[in-house]
Amino acid sequence: AQIRAFSGCERLLLLKDLNKPNIYFTYSWWQSEEDLERYRHSLLFKGVWAFTKALFAEKAEAWSTEEIEALR
Repeated sequence: AQIRAFSGCERLLLLKDLNKPNIYFTYSWWQSEEDLERYRHSLLFKGVWAFTKALFAEKAEAWSTEEIEALR
């Protein structure tokens, strides 16, 4: 809820792999790259990351993407 309420966060999902139930993803939409960077440098992120990182069995991965075409 705190991440969703962070300035610039438009949407945040927590997803789980169907075949590997120990694999999770977060998928977030930000108004701008600057908003995302402000979150990544915030005390909120540092606290969330410190807690979450301790749960990982392997190194985390992150990507920034852009939508090139909406398929319906």
